[in-house]
Amino acid sequence: MGSRAAAAVSIELADSAPRGRAALRKRDTRERIKRAARMLFARKGFEAATTREIARAADVGVGTVFLHGGSKQALLVTIFREEAGDAVDAAFAAMKPAPLLEQLLAVFGSLIAHHERNPGLARVFVKELPFVDDERHGRAAFMADLMRRIAALIDRAVERGELRRGLPSFRLAQNLFAIYFGCLQEWLGSGRLRGQERDAALRSALELQLSGLRPSGDR
Repeated sequence: MGSRAAAAVSIELADSAPRGRAALRKRDTRERIKRAARMLFARKGFEAATTREIARAADVGVGTVFLHGGSKQALLVTIFREEAGDAVDAAFAAMKPAPLLEQLLAVFGSLIAHHERNPGLARVFVKELPFVDDERHGRAAFMADLMRRIAALIDRAVERGELRRGLPSFRLAQNLFAIYFGCLQEWLGSGRLRGQERDAALRSALELQLSGLRPSGDR
């Protein structure tokens, strides 16, 4: 390598090192803000947790919270999308050939298993996320993607002859998710449902919905 080329490489490396360190610092700051928000949302609830408290717990200024994390709503959606997204991705990655009911229970069960690890945060998700500004924070995009993935399971069930043809699969996916969400609310809200009772109620409700959608000879 000539001296001019070597000098150019040295300059490029010297220039990229600070940029790399800056990117790592930015990522670390963002992760600390998310961890702080997650802890406070779970402990105090969404309304009671203030941006100032999040900043203090993350050891940053309030302005830094807005710069790297956005508003409290934005932080809540980010946390939900990352954590619920991981649970959904894991369920679909491990999906096996099975009746539609079992596949749905695998997806919803993965979400429930995640929420069981932090019911306090799950209550915040259930209470607050339906009212988040969709256009600004991307909750709707996440949910639409999930509905499309469930609709694809429904379409394959139709192809197998498990469900009758002509079903609006995306709308059915929304209906099935609403059943799951209702069971989740009941479990988180009442405190009376044990895990086994919750799971049995979810299975029964999903089966009831699907039973009327089978080909006429299979009902």
